[in-house]
Amino acid sequence: MAGGLVIRELRRDDAGAAARLELEIVPDQVLTPEVVWQRASRQVEREHLRTWVVELDGEVVAYARAGFEWSMPTPGKGRFWIGVAPRARRRGIGSALYDEALEHLRSHGAWRARTWVDVDPAGTRFVERRGFEPFEVDRVSALELGGAEIPEPSVPEGFRLAPLREARDRERDLYEICAAGELDMPGEEPETELSFGDWLQDDYGSPALSDEGSFVALAGERVVALAFLTVDPERRLAYNQMTATLPDFRRRGLALAVKLAAARWAAANGYERIVTENNAENEGMLAVNGRVGYRQLYDQVGWLTQWERPPGERG
Repeated sequence: MAGGLVIRELRRDDAGAAARLELEIVPDQVLTPEVVWQRASRQVEREHLRTWVVELDGEVVAYARAGFEWSMPTPGKGRFWIGVAPRARRRGIGSALYDEALEHLRSHGAWRARTWVDVDPAGTRFVERRGFEPFEVDRVSALELGGAEIPEPSVPEGFRLAPLREARDRERDLYEICAAGELDMPGEEPETELSFGDWLQDDYGSPALSDEGSFVALAGERVVALAFLTVDPERRLAYNQMTATLPDFRRRGLALAVKLAAARWAAANGYERIVTENNAENEGMLAVNGRVGYRQLYDQVGWLTQWERPPGERG
């Protein structure tokens, strides 16, 4: 690129700059340099992930990634995210990264591309100009912990709560709970391709996942529900990454209990806020969040564009 601009692949030593840049655009998330690199370097075969940064006179001023909806059964569903520091906009950087992302996706058989925009009017204008249309809405909510009175969780007789560290070695059981939770989430199609190996690299492999702040519910010695909490101690921010219960153990208050346990731990350990996001149609979990004390911050809008699907993949 001209004018001292260089576009290249993300390297490990770029992770800190990429994290700072994305947090400048979307501050309400747990995103450390370690998380950036874990996401960029994981080996999920169906994802075909690529990541880029743009340097301006040696400073990283943009970050982008593009890959595929690897946990969905239908192939060819691409996704991407582009972030350009406000001070470096109007130089064609976003357009150049968009071209890179779309070329990568289409070269691997994408027939559509999805992205998402938080509270960024410039981002909304960017996708609208390129023919994207609103596709879905996730509700971003926060639990403010300063001075909050979080009820002590309770569970039915025969159940107990424990921090994740007591169940860390029960990976298969935890995976089954997460997989069951993904199947029931509202969306265009169920995420049936969430394999055990990919899950280990994805949510369970997050370096920000807290063994002490995440909680599980056990029926006897069987893990039947969980609330995964990722944390950024420096920013005193936590993120409720996943809450799920096995189908046979639902409607017993276990999701509420593990979320309350995680919130009480976070408050007791100096965290100021827990953020979460849920599909706006996920009424059950939104109701649980309301009982815990979460309040809506804003809507994260998903945007979609698509081309003609390959003949063999039309349904």
